[in-house]
Amino acid sequence: MSGPATIRPGQVDALPLAGVRDAGENALLERLAAGDRGAFAELVERYQKPVFALAYGFFRDRDDALEIVQEAFMRIHDKIGALRPEQSLPGWIRRLTHNLCVDRYRRLARQRRRECGLEEVPERHFAVLDGPAQEWGRSRRQEAIEQALDRLSPRQRSVFVLKYRQGLKLPQVAEAMAISLGTVKALHHRALCRVRRELAPWSGGEHESMS
Repeated sequence: MSGPATIRPGQVDALPLAGVRDAGENALLERLAAGDRGAFAELVERYQKPVFALAYGFFRDRDDALEIVQEAFMRIHDKIGALRPEQSLPGWIRRLTHNLCVDRYRRLARQRRRECGLEEVPERHFAVLDGPAQEWGRSRRQEAIEQALDRLSPRQRSVFVLKYRQGLKLPQVAEAMAISLGTVKALHHRALCRVRRELAPWSGGEHESMS
């Protein structure tokens, strides 16, 4: 899979929005069901860059993102037969990739706690928001944002990353995470309040416009 190797850090190439399957998706799925090897290669070519972009948005680390890409397509190959008729292919791939990212984050967090002997260890693997640099310097600003994201719960972080790095609307976040819209709204509100509070001493209200 050569696609991700050409992606620049920070480049966003989101998975298409979930919806009714089009004729192309149905034809591709029929070929996959028939055992057409070329069909899976076509699926990889079509979706590997968006999968990489979603993973990179979580971890901000190229190696971690590439490992997610490899694992995601192994899972897709093994589980494509479980795709239900009412599910869109890109929406299903987005959810599968998101779940792999969360699982990997939790493994990394446990590993760091074991290595450091601490209950709370900043993971520093998650995405930061893009925005205008302030006078206090980009590196200090980025560090402050990462620390703020580190203090979010995994589900709050997931909502934050999917909304602000993948550009999803909250109903689409709910679909990607397989939870209710009400739960997503509550998680988003708590995450936003926490990030604003953490960044208040540094940003001078820069993030007050988030919604």
